[in-house]
Amino acid sequence: MELGSKSQPQKCDETNSFCMDRLSDLPDEIVVSILSFLKLKEAARTSVLSRRWEHLWKFTTGSLDFDDSSLQNLSKKSFFKTLPGIDRDRYVSWVNHVLQLHQAHTIEGFKVGFPLKEECNKLDIDNWILFSLRKKVKRLSLDFDPIVTDSARGYYTLPTQIPHGYSLNFLTNLSLSYVEVTGKVLAYVLSNCPYIEALHVEASHSLVKLKSSRPLLKLKHLEILRCFSLLKVEISAINLVSFKYYGDKIRLRLGDVPNLVDVSMDGFYACDFVKKCCPISSYLSQLQTIELKVYVEEFPKFPELRSLKKLTLIVSSYGAHSLLCCTSVLKASPFLQKFTLEMIGLNNDLGKIEAQKAKCPHQCLKVLELIGFVGGTHDMELALDVLNNAVSLETIIIDTRLPFVENIRDPMTKFAALTRAKQLETTLPPRIKMVIV
Repeated sequence: MELGSKSQPQKCDETNSFCMDRLSDLPDEIVVSILSFLKLKEAARTSVLSRRWEHLWKFTTGSLDFDDSSLQNLSKKSFFKTLPGIDRDRYVSWVNHVLQLHQAHTIEGFKVGFPLKEECNKLDIDNWILFSLRKKVKRLSLDFDPIVTDSARGYYTLPTQIPHGYSLNFLTNLSLSYVEVTGKVLAYVLSNCPYIEALHVEASHSLVKLKSSRPLLKLKHLEILRCFSLLKVEISAINLVSFKYYGDKIRLRLGDVPNLVDVSMDGFYACDFVKKCCPISSYLSQLQTIELKVYVEEFPKFPELRSLKKLTLIVSSYGAHSLLCCTSVLKASPFLQKFTLEMIGLNNDLGKIEAQKAKCPHQCLKVLELIGFVGGTHDMELALDVLNNAVSLETIIIDTRLPFVENIRDPMTKFAALTRAKQLETTLPPRIKMVIV
């Protein structure tokens, strides 16, 4: 089949969709362009509409996103440590079948992801990568998270080089999750990606040092998560906008990053960052968005953050006597507009809470979001304190779900949390809207 042909429109009866009739009048190129905006499965389903539509989806140039959530859900519920072989084989066969049928010369994105707990299917995955490069892919994502294990390593290793005739020149976004990649290979990839804008590397045990041989002038977003063998990151990315790092302390050099406005960190490195003991702490004053995972017992004193507009704190509060220390960030961030608190380890015991007068009125805070709310003394006390001080507050979001999807809250605890959230709602002034989840 060649694009550019158009079948003769058939006469429609009154039950046919007017919209479908108009689509049938369009040239193939335009129909394919429309299909390229659909998800892969949605585009493929159009093949049953008519004989003309049977092959059009094969020419789509959008993103080939092989997301099979049914396999991932099965793996989560399984007692096994990996996806059963029959389902993994079905997934691999599905991807291979689609790639054999696909006929477009280019694609915007290519994403594959399934639980991989053993070194298998390497040849298939190698071929998938080569397919995407042959199609001049811009966004490439590989995710082999074993899901039900605590492993911080992958079982697929990225090839050391690409074969002759293939190019990384078109790649702008690269995401590697549970993919083993050495610093040497990653440096090779970056040196051959002149237009790379976003890099995500997660759970690679092989990554010890990340160093680029040349400035990454296009790089705007860098994420390095749970690479626990990593010792050093040394790159030059003058246009970097966001940086996310979860892991142990490392030697970190990002060069001059005047455009950095978004930072996310966890653990002890998060405290060092706030205490100005981290190499990029010098950029605190220019940050507009910060996400930190901290411990209540070691809650840091925040410096003045006059540019900060959005703050998310993931707080481990096991054994904590109070959460009011978290409100100190309001005084340090006079122009903060949204404050999100994800609370882990709260108990729902509700004691006496004394009403407090406003001590430090905040003029700019518009949204307060409490995730992991149980309606106990600690989170109720914190909510009331913010309500007393945030004179411009417009919305408070109470999310009774636990911060992590895999953790399921028991019905009694959730019922108590919902009840106390509704009780809190009755105390709100008319200008404040409450959303309860």
